[in-house]
Amino acid sequence: MKFSTRARYGLRMMVELARELQHSRLVQLGRIAEITHLSVNYLVQLAIPLKNNGLIVGISGKKGGYRLARPPREIKIREILEAVQGPLSLSDCVNNPEICLNSSFCEARMIWVLASQKIIDVFEEYSLADLIDREYKNKIRNKYPGITLLDPDKFMAANDSGRDYPAGKIKL
Repeated sequence: MKFSTRARYGLRMMVELARELQHSRLVQLGRIAEITHLSVNYLVQLAIPLKNNGLIVGISGKKGGYRLARPPREIKIREILEAVQGPLSLSDCVNNPEICLNSSFCEARMIWVLASQKIIDVFEEYSLADLIDREYKNKIRNKYPGITLLDPDKFMAANDSGRDYPAGKIKL
């Protein structure tokens, strides 16, 4: 499963907004554009569903900008992804069984539903505050030491040297 560009950049926008709000009352999208190297126009398009879903508040005017609608600790990653992308699922039939004539007897649908729920559970477990916490990466690495891809620098260095650096099994 791959998340859309909107989902990845929407989350990135919210992380940078939360980080910048530690130093300012409001943040202009131009500042987030500088940090993320995304266009202001694209950020405006991401801001619309985030605002409509009650995650951010826009203040008009020359000294306007954006702020979070709630404290970062209260904004779950799931909310952000669903706001910019829509419902999270591995298959369309998970949230809409009526679209498939086979959904009532499809053996595979069960596994799509279970896997989708596990993914949702992970995104519900973490908040925006977790992502801007300086110690966040270390907490996660300690919680899941077998997931070697959590440390991309080591992974890339191992690949550059020709060594094999296995991804490891993920047990959540």
